[in-house]
Amino acid sequence: MVKTMSQVLAQEPGFLELRMGRSPDDVTTLVVVQRWDSIGNARRAINSSKNRMDVWPVMSSAQDEPTMFETLLEFKNGSAYEYDSVLNQD
Repeated sequence: MVKTMSQVLAQEPGFLELRMGRSPDDVTTLVVVQRWDSIGNARRAINSSKNRMDVWPVMSSAQDEPTMFETLLEFKNGSAYEYDSVLNQD
């Protein structure tokens, strides 16, 4: 299901990447991390009626927790990168 969802979402504007991981402590617990260029593009793609059949089976099995987050700090290749929040900006 996740592979099909990622293939569908990869065709949408703003899609950057999708990763899936599994907990070593509970192999039934998975995490799916999607990266998009904007929250708007992510929401449009996930809620699109043409994608619903491939996206919602995965999304409906998620825990009832917040599912969208913005990146505020990233550390890679020996450097830290901080990002301004796009939320609640005037």
